[in-house]
Amino acid sequence: MAMEALQTKVVEYSPNSVKLLAQKHFKIAVEVKVLPGYDDLNFLLSDSAGKRFILKIANADESLAELDMQNAAMNYLDQQNFQPYQLPKVIKNQSGHEITPLQDKHGRPRQMRLLSYVAGTFYSEHKLLNTHHHQQLGVLLAKLDLSLQGFSHRAASRHFDWDLKHAESVIRAKVDLISEQSRRKQVLTILSLFEQQVSPFKAELPQGVIHNDVNDYNLLLSSADEDAEVVGLIDFGDMVHSYQVNELAIACAYAILGTDTPLKIIKAITLSYHQYRPLNGAEIWVLLPLIAARLAVSVCNSAEAILAEPDNDYLMVSAKPAWAAIATLLKLDAKSTSFELQRLCFSSKSPSPITADNTQFERHQDIVSQREQRLFKTLSVSYQQPLIIERGQGQFLLDENNIAYLDMVNNVCHVGHCHPAVVAAGQTQMAKLNTNTRYLNDNIIQYSQALLKTFPESLSVVMFVNSGSEANELAMRLMRCKTQSDELLVVDGAYHGNTNKAIEISPYKFNGPGGEGAGAHIHVVPMPDPYRGEHKGMSVTTGLAYARPVEQAIAQLQQSGKPLGGYICESLQGVGGNLIMPNGYLKAVYSAVRKAGGICIADEVQVGFGRVGTHWWAFETQDVVPDIVTLGKPIGNGHPMAAVVTTKEIADAFVTGMEYFNTFGGNPVSCAIGKAVLNAIDDENMMQNAQHTGDYMQRCLEILKQQFDIIGDIRGLGLFIGVELVEDEQLTPATEKAKLLVEWFKSRHILLSLDGPFSNVLKIKPPMVFNQGNVDYFIEQLTQGLSQISK
Repeated sequence: MAMEALQTKVVEYSPNSVKLLAQKHFKIAVEVKVLPGYDDLNFLLSDSAGKRFILKIANADESLAELDMQNAAMNYLDQQNFQPYQLPKVIKNQSGHEITPLQDKHGRPRQMRLLSYVAGTFYSEHKLLNTHHHQQLGVLLAKLDLSLQGFSHRAASRHFDWDLKHAESVIRAKVDLISEQSRRKQVLTILSLFEQQVSPFKAELPQGVIHNDVNDYNLLLSSADEDAEVVGLIDFGDMVHSYQVNELAIACAYAILGTDTPLKIIKAITLSYHQYRPLNGAEIWVLLPLIAARLAVSVCNSAEAILAEPDNDYLMVSAKPAWAAIATLLKLDAKSTSFELQRLCFSSKSPSPITADNTQFERHQDIVSQREQRLFKTLSVSYQQPLIIERGQGQFLLDENNIAYLDMVNNVCHVGHCHPAVVAAGQTQMAKLNTNTRYLNDNIIQYSQALLKTFPESLSVVMFVNSGSEANELAMRLMRCKTQSDELLVVDGAYHGNTNKAIEISPYKFNGPGGEGAGAHIHVVPMPDPYRGEHKGMSVTTGLAYARPVEQAIAQLQQSGKPLGGYICESLQGVGGNLIMPNGYLKAVYSAVRKAGGICIADEVQVGFGRVGTHWWAFETQDVVPDIVTLGKPIGNGHPMAAVVTTKEIADAFVTGMEYFNTFGGNPVSCAIGKAVLNAIDDENMMQNAQHTGDYMQRCLEILKQQFDIIGDIRGLGLFIGVELVEDEQLTPATEKAKLLVEWFKSRHILLSLDGPFSNVLKIKPPMVFNQGNVDYFIEQLTQGLSQISK
């Protein structure tokens, strides 16, 4: 049952009294040896011919129905021809009954059973365990669960602390019994993981009666040799109706005790299990959290037992392997590990989400048809075979089959899809109050203070809106009020949103398909592209060269007698191709704009909130301070909110007598969510992760660049990275190959898309929880994809 070491109990039934019971009820003359046990009293019986039996006398509190269930299960498996494994067989007494009622000296009822002996070497005693044995364990578990699918018993529905279905409530009830704070924190981490990664999937986990305790004391091998086979299983005392995947999780939890390579063992057991009893997407997704939960339940139950028996050293010692395994598992990223296990199990099958299942195919087709009928035709979808996405967790999106895709392009869910703290903040505030800013509320003050603290001191005033487009539109109004001019300099290829004004200032839109060109007051300056542009490299010389056309545009405005309103630029070029501007560019441009009386606007809608790793805001990498900064996308982790941050002087210029009121901007729910996002970035060291993971990815990409000529350029800061693909030294865009590569990635369960004027740049902007293990998988698949394209 538990992971505690077995102990021999002092029992009132002596070997001599057991001899008499065996003779009386089973007509066998035997020698008796006391065996270890938990609640039951166990005895090894040997007759004169060398035949052996196990006699079990149940605890006085043991349910008769549960004993009957154990017998029924063993009989059922025997009828199912559960080969090649040996199980105990139930031996009837002289009256033809499987259970013999006894009464102890205190007058309490005790139930006696006789079982056949299963020979072998205990898994716990085998010194040469290897992958072969782990694979065999997986096969046994799968065949066991398949064989038990048709079994049922009224006692199986019992409520049981060792049933992982109830792990959440058991851990919550007992975690405070753990005296050491650091260990209590580890268990609480597992509880949080269970709530996030198991609880939402419970309805999709197949259920049935399971053994529930395939541990190293219940599993038997044919010998102590290295090539020993798994041959037997004993002790059905923990049987319960639960999630079938719990069988696998529990066995894995025991198998990893005492090892420093848990994932290797889990993979071996899981893949072998899956090959006989295929797991569904949800079962694989929840497996690692369930393994951790089993360990957590064990140490919680140990803590409870230690309080009852404080002098029992065995309880202390036997809990150590579980604590060591917990510490090892918590070093793994659970979601990335679950993704890895899914890829392992499903690698031999088509990765396409549209399977031969007609129901699934028809659902896809129906959604596409409904979109075409009811939504604007301008609304596009990704991929040749679009995905149905139903869940998001961390850096992963899950489809309707709970198959995970590594999301490398969603910079909106900045701190990870459905981040639990962000979700909880929104839910709590929504249940309390949501109204507009005409009423006083602390939320907007607390959030504005926290947000402004991340900016240079001069940027001290904020206005909240609902989207990046709206933020840029408001920035234009602020510019007009401050300068009395609409004359605006914009960078070629830039995108600032989808409202009328935002399109008006976005060359990506007004010079693209369906665009009407630049308005008379919009002046386009060259994109500062250090790779493909007129001036190459990242030097200050290159930066100043790209700043000169800005200075020339300003001079032309002045010659025509038009005052400059301002200059707007994404701090890093997004749709322009994930470009990093050359050094000194913004500093020179800002100087020229301000000298002409204009204001400098930084669009941080895509790249802010620590994505660059070294700074909170991408403009800081150019050593400048804008007059206005617009925020959106990541600010609410998917919640529709945005903001404009500016100086007090510009904010005061906006006071013209016309009220600016935004019904939803700055509402209490949005502010609670925004504050939770800021906290998550700080509490989870996401900026540091962006820097280290991004640097690691660029190093890996540079190595690949030496192998594949199609990789023309690699650029980026933190987790904002672009990989430009070209056909030749003339930088001919490899657009079609880039499109093929995106589809290849999708087939390998990686979500990416393209940017740049020629749609030949892989844009990499994953959630900030993206890690080095995710990079490794991406690089592996990119290598294979480029090899395929090269052929």
